[in-house]
Amino acid sequence: MNALAVKMYDAIRKGEYKENEVMPDVATLVAKFGGDEKTVREGIGDLVYEGALERVPGAGDQVRVRKPYLWGLVTGNHSFTGEAKKRGQKPGNRILTFEKRPAWPQVAKRLQLEEGDEVNVMERLLFADDKVVGLEFSYMPSKFYPGVEREMFEGGKSTFAVMEKFGHISAKGVDELAVATLEPREAELFGMDPGVPVLIRFRVTLNPEGVPIKGSRAIYLFNPGYTLDI
Repeated sequence: MNALAVKMYDAIRKGEYKENEVMPDVATLVAKFGGDEKTVREGIGDLVYEGALERVPGAGDQVRVRKPYLWGLVTGNHSFTGEAKKRGQKPGNRILTFEKRPAWPQVAKRLQLEEGDEVNVMERLLFADDKVVGLEFSYMPSKFYPGVEREMFEGGKSTFAVMEKFGHISAKGVDELAVATLEPREAELFGMDPGVPVLIRFRVTLNPEGVPIKGSRAIYLFNPGYTLDI
């Protein structure tokens, strides 16, 4: 961040600008923090990327103080259950839908399924105490989970525990990450406004032989952290 971004961030941190408050125009910020318009604009951009400010949709150059909505940093395998327990919170979930359907092309390709193969699709909200931290769709190939039922997952049961009951051991996950904005339905589930940026993660879970045994698409309200061997 440039020097003016640091000054503006310090003012935000001290409460001079409140959550959701629209920041003054560039000329006013120059008068308050010094520098020139170019440097202030670059500083605003830095703070947008840092998550301290956000653009106001349909309002030109206006920015506002971003209201914190993320759960924080989750590292390792991004297990919300493990993270909640580590924070002293109670993990939980609520199943929204559970159905069997033909795997559509994107899912079939990722899970190496044949045309016409079916998957059991489970949609559930993920909670830490009473706070929603994610929305997850699980894709379980029907041929690997004969007779799987919604009730097996009720009460916050672990997906991995159910998988193991069917003889499937998870050895590795392959993630695809993307950034999107909340659509109206998902925004309502999260209790947020449509258009809020979120992380989308699609994970393929592999068994020790490298066979895909589950897929999942999740909308997470936390920052993911990775450890890489380089």
